[in-house]
Amino acid sequence: MKLYESYLRFRQNDSVASCFLAGGQVLAIAKNSSVNISGLKITFIMFFFLLVCSFKFAFAEEPKTGDAKSGSAKDNVAKDNIAKNDNAKEIDLIKQPWLVESANLLDKTNLSERQRMLWANSVKYQTIKDLVNGVIEVEYWANKPPQNITGKFVLIELWATWCPPCRRSLPLLEYFNEKYKNELVVVSICETGKSELDKLEGKVKFADIKSSVAVDTKKRFANVLGVKGIPHAVLIEPITGAVLWEGMPTQINYELSDEIMAKYLNTLKKPNIIKNLPKEPPFIFKESK
Repeated sequence: MKLYESYLRFRQNDSVASCFLAGGQVLAIAKNSSVNISGLKITFIMFFFLLVCSFKFAFAEEPKTGDAKSGSAKDNVAKDNIAKNDNAKEIDLIKQPWLVESANLLDKTNLSERQRMLWANSVKYQTIKDLVNGVIEVEYWANKPPQNITGKFVLIELWATWCPPCRRSLPLLEYFNEKYKNELVVVSICETGKSELDKLEGKVKFADIKSSVAVDTKKRFANVLGVKGIPHAVLIEPITGAVLWEGMPTQINYELSDEIMAKYLNTLKKPNIIKNLPKEPPFIFKESK
């Protein structure tokens, strides 16, 4: 019985020292036991503990090297709006809201070294006319439809209220909507209904959203794009309605940053672009059940 109890203590220990100590206790109990145990059997018992110790620590999970920034399990992304990523760069989420995912990195993580991933079919440089015959269908507008998209870039994000990365991207959408309101129209298409939007959790509540929010539980536009992971966004230019940028707008190291957005929108200031801007939008949104 004592032999078995020592083995249980061994299984519960995590340090190398305590592991071998437990093995030594088993050996001592075996020697002093009234049960006749040969030297060969004792050698086998000790070899067993050495073998299990080796496997125990060879395949042990590495301990976390840091705490998640500002409770990444929740939607609060940074204490006092400042955090540090694995490269020890300060992130001010007031000035750089697009770095919201990086602010939640663990210290010394290799997540920032991942290659860019696209959780959808690539439709870059394809036009909305080619994709959906120039009409993006939604069931209804949860707040207000976009007033006029003629001559403006359009940023469309596909998301859901149950998706934490989606909720964390909302400050970015609102930032773009306010800063570039003369050059950009921001539209988000949610796959969950108005009742879920009203219960929206996180840093941004539904009542705080100033950009246009549509609901389409059928996910028609998302299905056309082959979306397999959200949030997924596309940036559409105003002349032919072609997709110029696509992806997860907050993916670490591949964010749709302020600099990238400004680069696209600044093309609207070029004389040759201005004179070619159409008088009608290259596509429309349409409410359809």
